[in-house]
Amino acid sequence: MTMRVLTVDDEPLALRRLELILAKLPDVEHVGSASGCREAIAKIAELTPDIVLLDIKMRDGTGFDVLNQLPEDGVPGVIFTTAFDHFAVRAFEAHAIDYILKPIEISRLRAAIDRSRDRLAADDAREQIAQMRAVIDDLRAGYHEQGIRQRDDELWLRGTAGALTCIQRADIDMITAEDDYVRLHTASASYLLRGSIRAAQADLDLPEEEFVRVHRRALLRRSAIASVRRSAGKGVRVILRNGTDVGAGRVYAKKLLRSLPAVG
Repeated sequence: MTMRVLTVDDEPLALRRLELILAKLPDVEHVGSASGCREAIAKIAELTPDIVLLDIKMRDGTGFDVLNQLPEDGVPGVIFTTAFDHFAVRAFEAHAIDYILKPIEISRLRAAIDRSRDRLAADDAREQIAQMRAVIDDLRAGYHEQGIRQRDDELWLRGTAGALTCIQRADIDMITAEDDYVRLHTASASYLLRGSIRAAQADLDLPEEEFVRVHRRALLRRSAIASVRRSAGKGVRVILRNGTDVGAGRVYAKKLLRSLPAVG
């Protein structure tokens, strides 16, 4: 059975990546894409896909807003895609709704589509929409209770082997940019996520006063800095307590030096 898939994401590069991955999967037809909530709702009605790969956070709303507009009959299978899962993983798993953390890997997407194929064959539309709305209720309740998770210390991140790992916000020493992704660095590991440094800092709710930008591609936790040195021919170097050596951009270096409470 060929599964007709619609992709929904407000990032053009993310949509293109999904299109390329879907092209490699057998028995899958990519029928179209949407870059926002309103367009997604219209495309679902027009194209009647079997499965929707649905981003959670978009410029004109959330994937939950799209789900609320789905009809009671003929609802497609939904696979959520997200860069920052926070506590959402628990809600999805409690109701057996599938999700994929970005960056998306072909093996993970294949498995999710296979599961959706099986669920579509076994469940009726009313049951599916009821399960998805239960997820929405749980997530919105969680956001309300936690104040959108402000200052919550716990983050669940997917490592390179695919396993979910719990880290603490306080353990993040550095965030570096890698093309369309950012890498979160702790003392013992690093984690690749989609987005920019600015978006990561906002989405992870990292206090601005605790971090300092030393380069357009590097954000450091102030308490992780051991020393700042001038190096002949190499400009200003920032040394973290774990020994990591980070070069500071010229403009950022000036701001950094001015912000240090130097004595003597």
